[in-house]
Amino acid sequence: MTTKFGFIGWCTEGTSDKIWGYFFRPTSDTGAYKSYWRPNDGQNVVVFWARRGAAMKFKPDVYGYALEKLQATKEDPKKGYKAITQEKLLEIWPTFIEEAEAKLMWDVLAGKVK
Repeated sequence: MTTKFGFIGWCTEGTSDKIWGYFFRPTSDTGAYKSYWRPNDGQNVVVFWARRGAAMKFKPDVYGYALEKLQATKEDPKKGYKAITQEKLLEIWPTFIEEAEAKLMWDVLAGKVK
């Protein structure tokens, strides 16, 4: 199953080279993606951020208005994040999916992400 991204932003202002975004994790029972507006219905949105070459970080269970507000702040021109596609992400960071899967697996096992 492929990763379904809701938003991917790339900041390259100055010396920055940062990625921020969120993706949907399939629920374990059906493998289906759920709406990020219904946290009680199999919430599976995970926010991620990282500098290229540094450890990736995750924040689970951000949904609804809070997620939209967070995305809007990142898209603010003052923050410097430009929306990019998954294809562009994999072009600039070819190992992103593998690194995210590995780091997320350890965060799930450590109880940091459900």
